[in-house]
Amino acid sequence: MTENMEDHPDVAIHPPTVFFAALLIGFIIRVFAGGWLAVPHVLAEGAGGLLMLAGLSFAVSAISAFAEAGETLPPATPSRQLFTGGVYRYSRNPIYLAMVLFGVGFGVATLNLWIILTTIGAGIIFNFFVIPPEEAYLGRRFGPDYGHYKTKTRRWV
Repeated sequence: MTENMEDHPDVAIHPPTVFFAALLIGFIIRVFAGGWLAVPHVLAEGAGGLLMLAGLSFAVSAISAFAEAGETLPPATPSRQLFTGGVYRYSRNPIYLAMVLFGVGFGVATLNLWIILTTIGAGIIFNFFVIPPEEAYLGRRFGPDYGHYKTKTRRWV
């Protein structure tokens, strides 16, 4: 385990900004280009609401684990602890998963195809530009413990 606490993930992207930008862009595109889902409102609101609730549950659980451990959330800050319990047993990135679930759920609930697509785009950005530097850092920071965690817990679900 590396003891250099100045080491941190080389993440240049702020994930919450990407997520909220995806929601805003999806909304703006629909205003100008249309893009309604052809799904009954009751079904869309129910399915979207469940996805949003799942996303919120993952987010609250993951953020609570950080708060209880006295850790900071920004991805470009050093970590003192490897989280492997709670929602981290099911996903190595439950906060990013929560953002994607919530955004897709919001798009479904509001019948907005563009919000669904832009949220999926945000997830792709997380997958290729945010998570790899975080994983490289965690590998340096926690060594074999992180390697073992990676073998038993998937990146998303």
